[in-house]
Amino acid sequence: MRDEFSTHEVWSLECQCCGRVWQEEYAVRHAADERGHEAVVWTQAGESVQPPWSGVDCPGCGASKVSAFPQGGRLRTAAARADASAGRPPVEALYSPVPRKPPVSLY
Repeated sequence: MRDEFSTHEVWSLECQCCGRVWQEEYAVRHAADERGHEAVVWTQAGESVQPPWSGVDCPGCGASKVSAFPQGGRLRTAAARADASAGRPPVEALYSPVPRKPPVSLY
């Protein structure tokens, strides 16, 4: 390995199932050999781990549907998610494009 440097990164994570939000810290080692091939190694507490966008499970519900945002990235809080869905029509209205007609008396 020829060129080498390390960075400290904090990533925010959000579970798409239960809405839990948390942060994790990583030490990231960047290296390149004399031919220019690059390698990146992500570590936590000295152990190699997957990058935050791959292989992270929610500590709350255990789901693997987790979104990762670098430090300063946008996270939607539970209140923001509720506000975003407040203006949406009820799901039932989305299934029927034609409004229901009142019943007609047969006799």
